[in-house]
Amino acid sequence: MKLIILKNDRFQKVKSGKMTVWLTLNDDFAKSIKDGDLLEIINDETSEVCYVRANGYYVYSSFDELYSKVNRDELGYGKKSIDLIKKDMYLQCTPQAEKKHGVRGIKFEYLPNFKTADEMSQEEIEDYISELNKQCVKTFKQVFRNIDKGEDLIGFLTHLAKHQPTILFDNIDELNYDIFKWTLAENIVKTKTLLDVLQEKEDEVNFPVKHKYRLPDAYKD
Repeated sequence: MKLIILKNDRFQKVKSGKMTVWLTLNDDFAKSIKDGDLLEIINDETSEVCYVRANGYYVYSSFDELYSKVNRDELGYGKKSIDLIKKDMYLQCTPQAEKKHGVRGIKFEYLPNFKTADEMSQEEIEDYISELNKQCVKTFKQVFRNIDKGEDLIGFLTHLAKHQPTILFDNIDELNYDIFKWTLAENIVKTKTLLDVLQEKEDEVNFPVKHKYRLPDAYKD
């Protein structure tokens, strides 16, 4: 989890929803923040903490360019002039740094109900684990359904590759049929590779419900 320190007024705008983009230099730290990352925001005056999740970004060469293309309401500045905003930003960085790195606006979603494990009660932890388990079961059921569909697809493609379906190929030449069989064989390999990946993921997490996919008899020949 990455840490960001904000002044009290900016911190309060995050909590109130009046700021949904964090403006900063496009330096290595900002670039390391990816979509979906959880960010811990600390109020530099009160040490109060809140949490947000990154969900996109803007990148421009300068503050001027960013201000001209991004809604200032997202930045939490409202009708504040660009000159005043730049003056505020230059308390945290220099014009030289702006020119060197460019600027980045990191979009985020405020998470008012988020808690770390240390902040949760025992009951909240148990509820969280229970919900997580439900999601795991749901996900793995979907994986199993995809495995079953993959097995069916392999069987179908294998049957087509081994037995010329006359009704489909009465009017095509042998060369085209060979190309079709080669394409089918390639798709069989790709589908089997996907099934192998799904199986490896299941094995990695050692989920209690085990499901081993079985290749159809036609494919084993």
